[in-house]
Order: sequence, then C-alpha cells, then structure tokens
Amino acid sequence: MDDNKVNIKSLFPNEIAIKHLDLSKLKIEGKEFQETFESKVKTTYNGKTLLDENSINYLKEQLKETLDNLLKPYCKAFVFNVFEIWINKYEDNDYQGNHVHPADFSFIIYYKTDKSYTVFNSPVKNLLESTANKIFKFQYETDFKEGDMVVFPSYLEHWVKPNSNNITVSGNIKII
Repeated sequence: MDDNKVNIKSLFPNEIAIKHLDLSKLKIEGKEFQETFESKVKTTYNGKTLLDENSINYLKEQLKETLDNLLKPYCKAFVFNVFEIWINKYEDNDYQGNHVHPADFSFIIYYKTDKSYTVFNSPVKNLLESTANKIFKFQYETDFKEGDMVVFPSYLEHWVKPNSNNITVSGNIKII
C-alpha cells in the first residue's frame, strides 16, 4: 500500500438489493387478515398466505438471484429457507412503527402501491440524532415502485409512513 495514497474502506456496510418482479407470475392470496402490530395494520402475519406452486418457484428464483448478488462478497454457495411470508394491507392511513425482523434477511414486495412508504433507519440513528451531525444521513427514504422487491439484512430497522390502498408482501429468510 502506498503510504501517500488515501485509502477508503467501507466499514459495516448495510447493503440492500432491489429487483423488479413480474407480478403476473406471483399470485398471492391472503386468508385470515387481522389487525396486527402496534399500528393495527391488517395483515396475514398470524394467518395464512397462499402461493401456488408456480408462484413459489418464481419467488424462490428471484430471491436466489438477489441473494447471490448480496452474498457474493461473503460466500460462494449457500442454501436459504423462506420461513415466513405475509401480506400487509394499508387501508386508511395505516402505518408501521420502527421494527426489525427475526431472521438473516427479509424482503418486501410492493405488490399494489402508488409509491413506496418504507423508510430505513441507520443502525446508529440514535447516536447520529444525539449529536450535532449534519454530515451523515440517519434515514433512507425509498423510491420503490409497484413490482419492486427489496431484500435487506433483517437487523436493519425500518418503518412505514401512513398510506392507504396499498398492499405489500413481506417475508423472512434464514441462510443455512
């Protein structure tokens, strides 16, 4: 390494991956919607989310390709398990507060939406807010659109701004 050269290294990156899906290949049906989470948004989180075999295969292919890209710097081969899938229906200025997921990676599919209302918080958001920070961003406001899927580390805190008449599909992934 040249002692006179400035070297920049990325510490503790929080990488996310975005991929546009063909929603005509993803048939999702929700049963047993209940008001869940502190916001009381209607969701199938504790109910049933059904996908036909073709939809499951399509979703797994898309997740595999996306995870391949995210995990490339860390491992060449992996197996993953999608262990939860649920639907959120945002109806009348519904929202979700700050939260994380109990998994390795999570995903959100913007299934029916006029725009994205998801906001990601920096893992050091509280520290940045407690200082006179004017340099580092502590939130990332997304611009995802209908058909987009975002895959992100499950520890990445996020929340959803109040919105109406939108549907997202979320899920959790364990890397084996």
